Amino acid sequence: MEKIQVKALLITPKKNIDLKETTIPVKRKSDVSVKWAVSSVCNSERRRYNLTKSASDLNAFIGGHEAIGNIVGEDYPKKTYALLPHSNCLTRGDKDLCISCENRTENLCDRMRHAGLDSGEPSGFTDFMSVSRSQLFDISGIRLDLASFLEPLSCVIRSWRISKINIKEKDIKICIVGGGPIGCLHAFYLNKLNEKIKITIVESLEKRVNVLNKVFKDFDNIKIENNSISDRFDVSVMAASSSSAFDDSIKYLKPKGKCILFSGFNQTTYEGDNYLPEVIHRNEFRYFSNNKILIGSSGYTEKDLLLSKSTLFDFENCMNIVTGRVYGLDSNVIIRNDGIIQEYDEPILVKDIKGDFRENHIKIQYYNNLYKSP
Repeated sequence: MEKIQVKALLITPKKNIDLKETTIPVKRKSDVSVKWAVSSVCNSERRRYNLTKSASDLNAFIGGHEAIGNIVGEDYPKKTYALLPHSNCLTRGDKDLCISCENRTENLCDRMRHAGLDSGEPSGFTDFMSVSRSQLFDISGIRLDLASFLEPLSCVIRSWRISKINIKEKDIKICIVGGGPIGCLHAFYLNKLNEKIKITIVESLEKRVNVLNKVFKDFDNIKIENNSISDRFDVSVMAASSSSAFDDSIKYLKPKGKCILFSGFNQTTYEGDNYLPEVIHRNEFRYFSNNKILIGSSGYTEKDLLLSKSTLFDFENCMNIVTGRVYGLDSNVIIRNDGIIQEYDEPILVKDIKGDFRENHIKIQYYNNLYKSP
């Protein structure tokens, strides 16, 4: 089997995070070499490192769940591709499809593998990587920094699409629990569809509340609150992985309100009122409990990717979520969105995976092969 040597972010759960030269196999002769341009950390990688996701999987893995790059060779650099984080029966071209993939709900595939999370899968925190063409999505024509939102935005779009909630309804009030990148993306997407919609983002971290107020300072219809609010809403979105985020998402609902279970649970066995909300989330069930409706949403399908791509051609507002840029995976210098340059004693990417910037940043973008002197 052919092997290639790359510089990669090797993550060993609960132990080490190292940028190092390593050798990886080329699985198929048909695989292509992709030179990555932009990547960013997904909270799933932090959860894998801290074993709050896939807690029994202690295998080291190369991080990089969200990445944008170019195929080296015939179309370099004319076309740009996004790494698809999910490898399922359809993208792999399996002859024997699971029931979900047969029904074109490949986001619920029984044999799902995850790029940048599972050992041996292609990853974006490298200078380049061998990738199956089936795991690349053409996003040519979209600016690189915007294109990195393709996968998370496709998940957001799916959640509202399958919820069948009329977000253009007059006087509808929506609460998003969790002010991380995905919570912000929900808010900006809803605002794009309806600039008059009333949105409240609930964030428990005081310092992050201050950051969020800056991110949304030009949007009068989007409020930032801490979790002591007494308001009640027509719709809530669980955009954080803690069980307390679930409890708050239910608590903030009016009677007959709807809660979108968007994020997976750190505590997968956490119980609601005679049900497991993680099961509702993962299987996209609807569940009625105590005069409230829970709606599960998990991942994306090809249709959602196409909708995400078309949305990104005109979605500049989502760039407000990016609060810092780093040039080079091993750089210990970050350029904040207010122009301030900060230097640390270890690579920014390593600190980001550890969660050290949780209070002071929303999303940091990494330019793998693009370098800029501060």
